[in-house]
Amino acid sequence: MFGISREKGVVGLDIGSYSIKAVELRARKKGDAEAYELLKIGYEPLPHDAIVEGTIIDSAAVVETIRLVFDENKISGKDVAISISGNSVIIKKISLPVMEKQELAESIIWEAKHNIPYPYEETNVDYAILKPSRSTEEKNLDILLVAAKKDKIANYSNVVNQARKNLQSIEVDVFALQNVLEVSYPEIFAEKTIALINIGANITNVVIVERGTPQLFRDLSLGGFFFTENIRKELSVSFEEAEKLLKGIPGKAATPDQFATLLAMNVRDLLDEIEKTFSFYEASEKKERRIEQIVLSGGLANVMNMQSAFENKFRIKTEILNPFRNIRVNDGKFDSIYLNEMAPLFSVAVGLATRKVEK
Repeated sequence: MFGISREKGVVGLDIGSYSIKAVELRARKKGDAEAYELLKIGYEPLPHDAIVEGTIIDSAAVVETIRLVFDENKISGKDVAISISGNSVIIKKISLPVMEKQELAESIIWEAKHNIPYPYEETNVDYAILKPSRSTEEKNLDILLVAAKKDKIANYSNVVNQARKNLQSIEVDVFALQNVLEVSYPEIFAEKTIALINIGANITNVVIVERGTPQLFRDLSLGGFFFTENIRKELSVSFEEAEKLLKGIPGKAATPDQFATLLAMNVRDLLDEIEKTFSFYEASEKKERRIEQIVLSGGLANVMNMQSAFENKFRIKTEILNPFRNIRVNDGKFDSIYLNEMAPLFSVAVGLATRKVEK
């Protein structure tokens, strides 16, 4: 979205607060549609506090980890697409009358200046038309206005350049998630209203797509580190010990029942925040709106009872996202058990890798 250059395939590089993921795909034609084959995949954890609340603190560690992901997994492609999220990224849905391209561009600038809580000069702005006019009777265009602070973009661009990779585009996490939902679940993407919840280390991304059209994007400042910190404080253990408990590794600090109770309290806080987002969506227009399916991804998607907690809270069918579900995978080259266990963590990386950078 920001800084697009030429048309070609890219390596999807997800620089998260906890780890770095890379995915390289090969696009191929399947009838009129585009299909994909998995070529390479890589995952490397980051040192703790290398990235804090979406800001790169230890750039040397991030650069080294990017290089490690590519080298250890023999990823030869150097052209990458990355994504950003958090408070430095603003996504707002606006409606404008149908107008000429030049007028639209001027109106977008005016809207950006009045809708972004940062000085316009400090941001990069882009937009996407959601519902282009199909007839002369159409009076309005639904537009997603996207703005990101320039220092955030520079923060992430610099580590990619220092790792000697060619940065081709900077996306927004939630758009990458929409991409992967469309590629992996085409049959429900076009027919249902879906909420995709990506529970990351620092941020939980919420994407609501209504029959193929994105309606709401939101980043919640709540994720795996929030869970880990609460567990650490409650049980008086180290961050590392709390992290192991969250991964399902038993410890001496708490019995399984005690930990399950503590985990449920943290999950409840997450669900309460997501409920507010759902309520905002359902009440945002006069017509009746209802979420028909929930799809979970991210590092906490597989945490004990997470899926059932969503189903019990919202009474909506919930499943764990498999971003490789509709992608050809050579079983002789990839460990199927590893892919199944790690799949939810690669959602953003796969979504980025499905992009073609436009000329």
